[in-house]
Amino acid sequence: MKKLSQSRLPFISSEPLRISVNRNHAQESFHEVDIAVCDASGDIKFGMGDHKRDIFPRSAMKPLQAIALLEANKRISNFPQLSEEEIALICASHNGEQSHTNLVLSLLKKFDLNMNSLICGAHWSLEQETFIEQIKTIEKPNETHNNCSGKHTGMLILAKLLRSPTEKYADIKSEVQIKILEKLQTMTGSKLLNNVVAIDGCGAPAYRAPLINWARAYALFAGGGSLPEITRESCLQIRKSIANNSYFIAGRNRACTDINRAYGGKVTVKVGAEGVYSAAFHELKFGMTLKTRDGDKRGAEVALCAVLHALGYQIPKTVRPYATRDIYNWSGKKVGNITLDNLNF
Repeated sequence: MKKLSQSRLPFISSEPLRISVNRNHAQESFHEVDIAVCDASGDIKFGMGDHKRDIFPRSAMKPLQAIALLEANKRISNFPQLSEEEIALICASHNGEQSHTNLVLSLLKKFDLNMNSLICGAHWSLEQETFIEQIKTIEKPNETHNNCSGKHTGMLILAKLLRSPTEKYADIKSEVQIKILEKLQTMTGSKLLNNVVAIDGCGAPAYRAPLINWARAYALFAGGGSLPEITRESCLQIRKSIANNSYFIAGRNRACTDINRAYGGKVTVKVGAEGVYSAAFHELKFGMTLKTRDGDKRGAEVALCAVLHALGYQIPKTVRPYATRDIYNWSGKKVGNITLDNLNF
C-alpha cells in the first residue's frame, strides 16, 4: 500500500485507485477509479490509473456550462441579473425538493419563460426522503422535478439573452449550445467535436474528452492559468454562489451539498452520472476529475474524499459518511467496512 503525503506531490501511478467493500474481513466487491488532478497547464499533480481515458463527465460539466450564461448576463444590461441562489441551481443536480422546484418556477417567471419550454423530461426524485414526500403530495412529477431543470432553465435564459429561438435551445447547432461548446473547448483545451458527441439523459449534448482535459478545465475554474477577465469573474461568481448556497447544488443527504458547505469556497465539487466527480481546489489552483470504472457513485465519493485527504484537506465530520467507513446492518451491528487498497495516508 502506497503511503502519500502532500510533500510527495506529484504522485502518479498507472494503477487505478482500488476500493474494497469488505464483509467480515473478506472482499465482497471492489471499485477501480481513474483520477487526474492537474494544474491549469495540464501538469499532473496526482494521478492514478488512466488519466488520458476518454470520459463523458455528464453533470460534472454544469458549472463550466454556466460560464457562457453568466458572461452573456454581464454583457447584456437590459435583462435581470442572476442571484447567487439561482446560479447555484443552474449548476445543480438537485433532489427536486419543493425549494428546488419553487426556485426553478421563480427563475422561469423572472425571465418571462414557461415550464412547458423545458425539454429535460420529468422524473421522481432519486433521493429517498424527497421521493417519499413527492409520492404523498403530487400525482406525478413535472419537468421542474428533473435534477437538471436548473441547467435547462439557464439554457432557456441564455437563448433569450442571445435572441435565439427558445424551442431549439438544446439542439447542438443552436446558438445556445454553440456558445456553451466554445466555452467548454476553451476550458478543456480539447476540440470536443472531434470526439464522440452524445445526448445526456436530460436531452442536452454530452461531450467526451480525456479525464486530464476535464481536470484542466477545473484548474482554470479554480483560478489557475490565464482567462479573459469576464470569464475569470464568472468563474468566481459561480464559486461563491455554490459555496454560499450549497443546498441548491444538490439537497439533503447529498455529497455535493455537504462537501461544498464544509469547505466554504476553498473547494468546489460537482457530481456527474456514472461515477464522476470534478473538483476545483481554489487555494492550490488545481483541478480534478475522477471516474469509477464500474460507474458506481459510492466508489466515486470514497475516491473524492481520498483525494481531498491526499492534498492536505481535513475530512470534517459532515463529510466522513462519504469516505472510507464501517458498514452496519439494519440492526446496527458492524458487519464490514470500505477501505482503500493501494493508497494510505
